[in-house]
Amino acid sequence: MSEYQVTELGSIDSWSGKNFIQGEIGADTVGLSINATEPGDGSPFWHSHAETEEIYIVLDGEGEIVVNEDTVALTAGTVVRVAPNSKLALHALPSSTTALKWICIRSGANTIAAIGNDTTLDQETPFPWAA
Repeated sequence: MSEYQVTELGSIDSWSGKNFIQGEIGADTVGLSINATEPGDGSPFWHSHAETEEIYIVLDGEGEIVVNEDTVALTAGTVVRVAPNSKLALHALPSSTTALKWICIRSGANTIAAIGNDTTLDQETPFPWAA
C-alpha cells in the first residue's frame, strides 16, 4: 500500500449533500466529509459523538452552528472545533446567496473503525432558527 492517497473531489461548485470520503482516501483514524447545505436547509437532527471531536471548516455561504447552547455565525473562513459529547446542529441561512459549503474532519483516540458509530441523535429538541 502506498504512503499516500490522492482523490479528486471535483470543483466545490459540484458538491451537493453530504459525502463521506474517508474510505476513498484510505483514512483509518480520521473521518472526512464534504458538504453542501442549500439556503434554508440544515441538520435533520441534533447529534453528538462520545469519542470523536469534529472540526468544521466553512468554505462558502452563510449559516449558523449551535454547539450545546451557543450559536456561532458561519461564513467562509470560519473554523469551529467541537469537543466530544457536545450536542450540535447547523443550518444555512435562508438569506445566504449560495449553499453553505463546508468540510467536516472527525478524529478520536482510536481508529474510526474501532470507534464505530458513536453518534447520538436527538430528534426532539427544536432548532433555535425554527421559531
